[in-house]
Amino acid sequence: MRLIHHLAIALTLLALAGCAQLDPREDDDTSGATHEKASSQNLYRLESTPSAHSEQETSGDSAPDYGLWTRLARDFSMHEDAHDRIDRELFFYQGRIDQLERITQRAEPYLFFIVEQLRERGMPMELALLPIVESAYQPQATSRSQAAGLWQFIPSTGTHFGLKQNWWYDGRRDVHASTNAALDYLQYLNKFFNGDWHLALAAYNAGEGTVSRAVERAAARGQPTDYWSLDLPEETKAYVPRLLALARLFREPQAYGLCPHKVEDTPFLARIELERSLDLSKVANAVDMSMDDLYRFNPGFKRGVNGNGKEAVALLLPHDKAERLRSLDIEAFCVTQAPPRQVVVKRSESLAHFAKRYRIDVASLRDFNPGLKNTVKRGQKLMLPGREPDEETTPAKAITVTSNTPRVDKGAYAITHAVVPGDSLFNISRKHGVDVATLASWNGLRANATIKPGQKLRIYTDPRPDNKPAPATAKSEQDDKGSGKERQIVYTVQKGDTLYGIAKRFKVQVAQLRAWNKMKDKEDLKPGQTIVIALAETPRAKAS
Repeated sequence: MRLIHHLAIALTLLALAGCAQLDPREDDDTSGATHEKASSQNLYRLESTPSAHSEQETSGDSAPDYGLWTRLARDFSMHEDAHDRIDRELFFYQGRIDQLERITQRAEPYLFFIVEQLRERGMPMELALLPIVESAYQPQATSRSQAAGLWQFIPSTGTHFGLKQNWWYDGRRDVHASTNAALDYLQYLNKFFNGDWHLALAAYNAGEGTVSRAVERAAARGQPTDYWSLDLPEETKAYVPRLLALARLFREPQAYGLCPHKVEDTPFLARIELERSLDLSKVANAVDMSMDDLYRFNPGFKRGVNGNGKEAVALLLPHDKAERLRSLDIEAFCVTQAPPRQVVVKRSESLAHFAKRYRIDVASLRDFNPGLKNTVKRGQKLMLPGREPDEETTPAKAITVTSNTPRVDKGAYAITHAVVPGDSLFNISRKHGVDVATLASWNGLRANATIKPGQKLRIYTDPRPDNKPAPATAKSEQDDKGSGKERQIVYTVQKGDTLYGIAKRFKVQVAQLRAWNKMKDKEDLKPGQTIVIALAETPRAKAS
């Protein structure tokens, strides 16, 4: 009788488990219903009626097709343990379904390439979800530990896996380069841990040393050495369950109320191999696309070019834009940059003062000289970006505008930019011809800070508040005060000229050149074109 009684209880529990469905809504059931390990989180609700998903399968209706996301889920191969840590992460994502759907749209330009690389290498398809965990599929993401890109490489690991990081390019943000590096790293870790993907992923998060030591400690105590049993950092304990929770969501999206953005199962971007450095603003204008979109597809570029004169990096564009570029003469887009130069430090001083002496921001100086400390020593050799022949090397005079405002060139004035939806420090810096680090420092922000609509940013430029050239015969306000006047010159654009190069040569801002000549954001220069440049003229001392 006791055996029959136990058998009846087991059959009843099995029948109930067959009806269990994950409710994507917040669970408000306080009756104390339990479901094995997930009971304390109230993650599951036992229902007696079939879900919409079950009804759809019963009626023979086909499930929605989310393109590449659907194909991806069919090929998932990692073993998913039943574990309450996965349940907790699933619950976490259920409260963020809207965010996940936005991420699936953001991933569209990059997903096909990642999936194809995984397929060619025979790696688990679940790894295509790892950039959701790492960066929410944002190539511009930067962590507090300076990890960057979709796959969140720190500088040293990026360098170890061949990702170049210099003044004009960061391979950690280059989607193709960083994907190949990340998959190389994951394959190495998988081999290191004898084919255990759970341990390999844990090591991707915490480092193979941390995971190896945890394995050794467990083995020494005679305890299990699988991922779930190890004593690991809390973040690493959640890392693998988070990926497995995502896999569960994408395997059965309807069951959890997820509607991924449909991504076509075809290449989104075409790769254009180049041997010359191009002005990216000219390329964008020629193929009729915004600079923001061009940088979205090519987030590794930092200085408006795809090369430094000695080497060039391939350009990624949507297929129609790529075909249009291939039909054009790229000579019109080529730029000639002065090669980097080496200087010997003449005296020991702070890095900030040295950077000011050579009119380069500290961030760029560090890009050219990895591992640079906060002071430079006499006799030390440093690499600097190429300079124009007339570049001064004497310290620029500066004034303090407010007690908490960085020092800026004398005569500078501040304009206020009101942040609008879609703005970022990156695109605002491009618009005003400054680098992100400088813009951030002017406003007391980190270079990777998120800005919000309505926020006001201070931008310094020079020399006139209205960005308009003074008439050639008119005196400026400065002249009235006896401190100087402006003179207007007409410059004829030469082949290879860029707004950035001209602005640098005449020590003005790109935004000023556009304003003075009533140029639109997308409009660029053409050889033979004439532009007006207003220069501040230093007054001469009167003869005695």
